[in-house]
Amino acid sequence: MAVDIKDVEQVAQELQQKFDDFKAKNDKRVDAIEQEKGKLAGQVETLNGKLSELENLKSDLEKELLELKRPAGGAQNKLATEHKEAFVGFLRKGREDGLRDLERKALQVGTDEDGGYAVPEELDRNILNLLKDEVVMRQEATVITVGGSDYKKLVNLGGTASGWVG
Repeated sequence: MAVDIKDVEQVAQELQQKFDDFKAKNDKRVDAIEQEKGKLAGQVETLNGKLSELENLKSDLEKELLELKRPAGGAQNKLATEHKEAFVGFLRKGREDGLRDLERKALQVGTDEDGGYAVPEELDRNILNLLKDEVVMRQEATVITVGGSDYKKLVNLGGTASGWVG
């Protein structure tokens, strides 16, 4: 059986047509993959930006936390620092220059629910520590800081029970 040139040309045309169809489908698929890749790259960039923002916030919070853990009480605002310096200057050298205005500003800014601060906080802590040494009642009493409206303490009124096991 002899192979005809027409048969070979027809088979070649069919193969070419199938290859062109496959190539078109493959090109569409590759284009879709490239588009999806572009979308994913955009999402990755957005997420990286948000991640760097969060890392910056975390480092800022860690710095603030370290400042708060310092023995002097952490970062104070500018008015409280100015008031403290002026107050110490008044105590040491009797200088009053601008102390009244700074006191007023510091008390307006640094008021708490108990009515405000009349002396800098570190000095107030030192006064309380000195009072512990001087006043007998403070030496005998136990000071418990309560965050709510009531305080409960567990007390055993029945005594301790014991027994032999075994």
